[in-house]
Amino acid sequence: MIRWRAVAALTVLWLLLWGDVTPLLVVGGIVVAVVVLLVFPFPSAEWDGTLRPWPFAVLVSRFAVDLVVASFQVAWLAVRPKPLGPGALIQVQLHTRSEWLLTLTGELISLVPGTLLIEIDADNGKMGLHVLDGSRDLADTEREVLEQERRVIAALGSRDEYAAYCTAGQESNDEEAGR
Repeated sequence: MIRWRAVAALTVLWLLLWGDVTPLLVVGGIVVAVVVLLVFPFPSAEWDGTLRPWPFAVLVSRFAVDLVVASFQVAWLAVRPKPLGPGALIQVQLHTRSEWLLTLTGELISLVPGTLLIEIDADNGKMGLHVLDGSRDLADTEREVLEQERRVIAALGSRDEYAAYCTAGQESNDEEAGR
């Protein structure tokens, strides 16, 4: 079955690649999109989330800030006189089990220089990461990953996921206060 939204998106991509809009290019883009979707069928990714504009703006702006700051940090690691220490592998227990939200969180983490996604275990909600600078406090890296997940869930998660995450966050705050 042809998914017409995917055909439309691929046709727009086709037109962007050509840099022009003509009737022939539009028809050609539609034909190419249909052929691609028939030859390479992808499973549909179900998303039952809600786009929340303000948290989405926070997610995008914070990602941009993280990207710039981490780029300078990695550049400093490359030019500093001290040799680079060993990298580190960490595993972070995430809250969501949504494959879509896990993938988005992993992609945003990987796009920021200094941390690379190795694996996602969607069944258990775990994410394996390689950290370039293993000499830094790895608890900070884990906290940053969990904050990124929180922003993704707040911006794009379903109401149930968002409510569950808020409840889990409140319980952990209560535990910390009781110590």
